[in-house]
Amino acid sequence: MEGDGLRHFQTALLYKKNLKRSTIFALLIIIFIFQAFPKFNLVQPGAEDVVFTTLTIEDIPVTRQGTRLKPPPKPAVPIPSEDDLIPDDITIEKTELDLNLYPEPIGDGWLSGAPVIFQPRPIYEVIPEYSQELQKKGIQGRVKLHLYINEKGLVEQVVVLENTTGSQLCAEAAKRAAQKGRYLPAKKSGKPTDIWITRSYTFGFRN
Repeated sequence: MEGDGLRHFQTALLYKKNLKRSTIFALLIIIFIFQAFPKFNLVQPGAEDVVFTTLTIEDIPVTRQGTRLKPPPKPAVPIPSEDDLIPDDITIEKTELDLNLYPEPIGDGWLSGAPVIFQPRPIYEVIPEYSQELQKKGIQGRVKLHLYINEKGLVEQVVVLENTTGSQLCAEAAKRAAQKGRYLPAKKSGKPTDIWITRSYTFGFRN
């Protein structure tokens, strides 16, 4: 029994010595590796810092709405003049409704027996050209026109009633501008109809 105990004690002592030696040897190997090889820089030369940004998305609650009404039509943009500057001294006077030229003066109406007529309304107007040459010559005055507007609000005919400018160029410019205009058509008893109206363009007079 004593012999077995002695052998067990010697075996345990030898194991501890071998463990210490193995540990010391492993540490020496690790130290040798660190000393033998150069240090590595894990950051590549010239590499720029990476900036991380955070994108925040907010949850917007879904709301239910009723049927949307159609938006009103956008006003049309007038066609620019060929001149470099659009003059400020051109006036478009109020539209006059000429009932004397209406083809059907008799019909169902209010009290008088005349048809119920709603005046056409301009929705697109063009400023007539007023060249610098005419301005330098001091040409001024008014061009009065008769316009025939069809059921679609388009100008079909233009007649010059009066031209106090004495210039054919002003008259032609007023006619071209009037022909490019667009209107909400006149209505008789609730239905679109064609009609004659009077428009005047004043050249050269400032308020």
